[in-house]
Amino acid sequence: MRKLDIHLERAKYGYIEKLPKEVKYFEGSMYEAILKSAERYPNRTALEYFKMEISYKEMVKKINKAAAAMKAIGVEKGDTVTICMPNTPEAVYMFYAVNEIGAIANMVHPLSSEKEIEDYLIKSESKVMLCIDIAYPRVENIIKNTEVEHLIVVSPTRSMDFLIRAVFKLTKGRKNHIKHSQKVMTWDRFMFQSFKYTEDPHIHVNPNDPAIILYSGGTTGKPKGVVLTNHNFNAQALGAKYLVSELLKPKYSMLCFLPNFHAFGLGVCMHIPLYCGMRMVLIPQFNAKKLKKYIMNYHVNVLVGVPTVFEYMMKIKFGPRDLRHVKGLVSGGDIVSDTLKNGINKFLKEHGSKAVIQNGYGLTEAAGGMIFSERSVADVPGAIGFPLPDSEALILDLKTKKPAPVGEDGEILVRGLTIMKEYLKDPKETEKAFIKVGTKKYLRTGDIGYVDERGLVYFKTRLKRMIISNGYNIYPGNVEEATLKSTGVDACACVGIPDKLRGEKVKVFIVLKPEVHEHATKKELNKIYKKYLAKYEIPRELEFISELPKTKLGKVDFVALKNR
Repeated sequence: MRKLDIHLERAKYGYIEKLPKEVKYFEGSMYEAILKSAERYPNRTALEYFKMEISYKEMVKKINKAAAAMKAIGVEKGDTVTICMPNTPEAVYMFYAVNEIGAIANMVHPLSSEKEIEDYLIKSESKVMLCIDIAYPRVENIIKNTEVEHLIVVSPTRSMDFLIRAVFKLTKGRKNHIKHSQKVMTWDRFMFQSFKYTEDPHIHVNPNDPAIILYSGGTTGKPKGVVLTNHNFNAQALGAKYLVSELLKPKYSMLCFLPNFHAFGLGVCMHIPLYCGMRMVLIPQFNAKKLKKYIMNYHVNVLVGVPTVFEYMMKIKFGPRDLRHVKGLVSGGDIVSDTLKNGINKFLKEHGSKAVIQNGYGLTEAAGGMIFSERSVADVPGAIGFPLPDSEALILDLKTKKPAPVGEDGEILVRGLTIMKEYLKDPKETEKAFIKVGTKKYLRTGDIGYVDERGLVYFKTRLKRMIISNGYNIYPGNVEEATLKSTGVDACACVGIPDKLRGEKVKVFIVLKPEVHEHATKKELNKIYKKYLAKYEIPRELEFISELPKTKLGKVDFVALKNR
């Protein structure tokens, strides 16, 4: 932080009493940070995967073995290793092993197309790749066009209990015939290579060196590789311990289904719990119908997910005490409407939990999460929380390009220890991502919001989602919030569509609850809109659909709706 020359008046933030005079950040790698946890809690469960429990001590042994195996096949400090995996123990071992030897982890979505995978491998100059078996046929078709020297393939059943593995293979087993060669190997054959390397694979690195590549911007343009450092994620973990300490106790467990190739999943669902000595319950493929089973069987204390997950949770039948072990819910990846927030909190209370839903806000370029709502502000309408320690949120007036007054809307700008190093091999886009205000350099979020006198940050809408109709700025979130007040509306999404007269007009896509009629809902909405919306905000068009389209990460796909 001193190197970045950021000097903030911490007193303006509402959680000042939680902070020491100077926050001492961990100056090592991500691997070294979780090694500290393993030294502190060697016999505590670090990972749980389909009822198989792996202790911190055992996890570190597996990481060290994978690190030695990589050194044996020629991976050096600064090389790039692609990990194309869902949330499995092997993905965790490989990620931290890559980090241990000072290499760079290139995180790729397993459902990416052949062309996307090829582009990611070429741009990152990956030397080694670990992929899940379902991605192997696509990788096999393009690997000859890349610089990959070794391809490691693993099944999601590899670390399952024997009986669960047998059932999985009978019901969901896939027959991907892997062509074994000097270049292609299974996970077991890869780990056997560790015996060929007899030295200590651990390499000390500069915490500000590149450590991770994640991809951003897939729904709005060609994905860009976001280069992040060890310090980005370690600072996020320590900052979260101060800001939401009540959720990050070593005795707690966290359900981890947000994917590791997503910044929020990697940082908040994987590194933070391991940094804090918690138990991480790994879910490789989220199934909403099994959510009750996940929560009950694993006695989960903390759930982190996107809003649609919590919407589904409220439809599940739980007993009056079934959620008593749930200590907290954190929503990220999208914004929780106040209606949904109130509904979830009421649902939790009715089923024995004292938890409330808390926001996590960030973007890939900021390591996933850099603003969190501590419990005391979780109920404040529209609030997304306070920035992490030694981070700052500034509101930029869209017209003057100067800092907006307290309480006035503008683009949210952020700076601090979680901000990316750069876009991979893209200096022009890197330059565009930042803006200088006075003497300080900020990351542009592309989101509209405001900050109050306490430093509490509020979110209004994505800049790209803001609708401009007849010269008025219309926030889709306001329209969606009003729409959800209808008793017949199950879900909705508001978009702006081209209009010759107004420039854009407001259109709302609506999913109705079972056995609810469109006509009755339209009449009810007309009354609601007149009461809660300004005249220029009232939707010009309503369309009833069976379900809202979603992106690969479970967010509402607004691009698909605009293109219908």
